[in-house]
Amino acid sequence: MSKDSYAPYAAAAAKYRPKDVRVLFIQESPPYADDRHFYFLDVKAHDGFWLHIMRFLYGADGFSDDTAAERARKDHWLQRFQADGYWTIDSVQESISKGEHEDRVEIIRGVAPQRVKEVKAIGPQQIVLVKKSVFDGLNEPLRAAKLPVVNDVAVPYPGRGQEGRFAKIMQGLVDSGKLKLAR
Repeated sequence: MSKDSYAPYAAAAAKYRPKDVRVLFIQESPPYADDRHFYFLDVKAHDGFWLHIMRFLYGADGFSDDTAAERARKDHWLQRFQADGYWTIDSVQESISKGEHEDRVEIIRGVAPQRVKEVKAIGPQQIVLVKKSVFDGLNEPLRAAKLPVVNDVAVPYPGRGQEGRFAKIMQGLVDSGKLKLAR
């Protein structure tokens, strides 16, 4: 994927970038389908990370189990996410989700210097690495750069049966005091 083909993803994310980033969630890559992304408003399916992070963060504040209704209110929830200082970026700018785990890790390690530089420029208070490939590829470089990674184990991507583990590990980070959410 060229910089030009990543431009729609970058523009959508920039619209919701907080002034001060409290928590930066780093996920793997854009999806293969170019009509889906965390920050795209008209996604109709396969947006597990968006749904589950919103449910985790805002379930007590009205984010319901009615997926269709919440997708219709996506701009509202993204504005709330932004206002609370949350933001997400991709580890790599091309879709790598169909590759083997070790191949994806190597690709992420290959762009680690750029991601470290980008994350330093963002200046987040906390960083959560989402997906094992992201954790395996970026944990050491980010920690070596003294950046505030809060998870000591990979937070699983909430799809393919990992939704419960995602919520459990996220809640464990909060309960341990490692992850401080906006309240």
